[in-house]
Amino acid sequence: MRDYPTKITFGEPRETGATRIIVFCRDYRCSHNVQMDASRWPDEVRISDVEPRFVCTMCGKRGSNIRSVDAPARMGTSG
Repeated sequence: MRDYPTKITFGEPRETGATRIIVFCRDYRCSHNVQMDASRWPDEVRISDVEPRFVCTMCGKRGSNIRSVDAPARMGTSG
C-alpha cells in the first residue's frame, strides 16, 4: 500500500497554463509552504512520486503535499 495517493503528472496542469506549484509540509502542525517553478520535472513525472522526497526547511520532517498554482485567468477571452 502506498503512503501517498497517486496524483496527476506535472504535464497535466501545464496543459492549462499552470507552471508553478505550492509545496506544503505534510505535518499539519507545521504546514510551512513554498511556491516554486515546476519546470524542473518532466511532464510524465507524477506529483505523488516527488512528494515524499521533500524535507521541510522549518520543522525538518520529510514529506509534502503538492498543489499546482492555477494559471491566471485570461480576461476578455472566452473558453
